[in-house]
Order: sequence, then C-alpha cells, then structure tokens
Amino acid sequence: MKPIYQIFGSENSLDVDLVFFIEEMPKTIAEKLSLAKELTNSVAADFPEKVINANLAVCRNGHLIEVYKGTTDELNNSLFYTYGFHQQQYSNQINKLLKRDIDLKFLRSTRMILSFLSKTEYRVAVKNALRGELKEKIQVLETVDLNQISSFGKNTNYQDVLKSIAFQLGQSILLDAGKEVYTKSQIAESFPELKNYLFREENTDTENLQQYLLKFVEILKNRMPQMTKLSEYK
Repeated sequence: MKPIYQIFGSENSLDVDLVFFIEEMPKTIAEKLSLAKELTNSVAADFPEKVINANLAVCRNGHLIEVYKGTTDELNNSLFYTYGFHQQQYSNQINKLLKRDIDLKFLRSTRMILSFLSKTEYRVAVKNALRGELKEKIQVLETVDLNQISSFGKNTNYQDVLKSIAFQLGQSILLDAGKEVYTKSQIAESFPELKNYLFREENTDTENLQQYLLKFVEILKNRMPQMTKLSEYK
C-alpha cells in the first residue's frame, strides 16, 4: 500500500516536492533520511520524468505537528495554499492554517543564504558567521556583493543558487509585510525585479538581487531588538 502524500509548492517547478504523511517521526536524522528514500522509491513510478524532493510530516487534527525538513508552520500553510496547483491523488490533509513565525523564517533564511555563499570568496567569513551569533551573520551579509560572485562552487549550478536566494528573500520580505506566498509566480507578481532569478534566466545581472538582499538585511536588523530568540529553534 502506497503512503499518503501531497504535492506542494510552485505549479511550474522543475522538480516535484512531496510530503509523505507518517504516524510518527523517526528519532534520528539517519532514520528520517532512510525513510524518506524508501517512500520516494515507492512512488517513483508515478513521476518518471521528475526528481522527487521528499519531506516527512506528522499530521494531527488537520494540521502538521512535526516535519523532517523546514518549519512546521511554513510547510503546513504551503500544503494548504498550493494544493490546487497540482494534480493530487489524495484529498488535502490540511484544513487548519498555522500562525506564521516570522522571526524563525528570517533566522532560517539567513542561515540558508549564508550557506549558499560558503564556497565563494566569502567562505571564511561565512563559515565563522554560521557558527556565530545573529549579529555576526548580519554583519557578513552586509559585506556581500552578489555582483562580484561568478561561481557558488564546483558542481553547483549558478542559476539554481540565484533562484534559491531570490525565493528566500522574496518570501521573507513579503511575510514581514503580512503576505504569505509559496510559489515563484506569487513572488514574481509582487516583486517583478526578482522574476529573472526565480525562473533561472541566463545571463542575469545580479544588481536587483543585491538590492533585495540589502532590503532583507535592513528588515532583519529592525526586527532583531524585538526578537526573543536569536538562533533557530523548533
């Protein structure tokens, strides 16, 4: 018997993002990874031309209570809002939205963006910042000039990284303004300047992305004094 799963995210994604609903989350990362691979293999025939990005989630009373990757509130609401964008085999498992944790979103996006920069000329400062406090992370992001970066590392697709950075920046900035978005098209509609990056267009000048990075940092600096936690938490 195949597991119940749900497709989520952008309607025009190159890969397919799936969440498998399970009764109990495995205890260790190795066990989670093993189960995700096992479940992915069980449905691979349904997506013959797609790379499957699998996640695991525990759902109770119509909302998520635990996830393998990402944050519970973001994944929960993404599953709800993007359900109709895909051809689904199962009914929407989510019927209750969760309050978004905006501070956590900014903390997570900060770490993700820095991680993308860990194989560039900023690698020493970035690696120190990833081990350091939020203030140090902000200081490093303020020094980054995306216009000067020609590669994000060997075997790393340049356009893929620009897309990922643009997605995190757009989603975070909009969430700070009170707007939840979960697809590339939704972000591009609000921020047309990010469209080229979100849709992986070649030979894209990074100046617009640089300006959104600075805008993200400024918002984070303004939020920081009111944040009760300055590092990622469950």
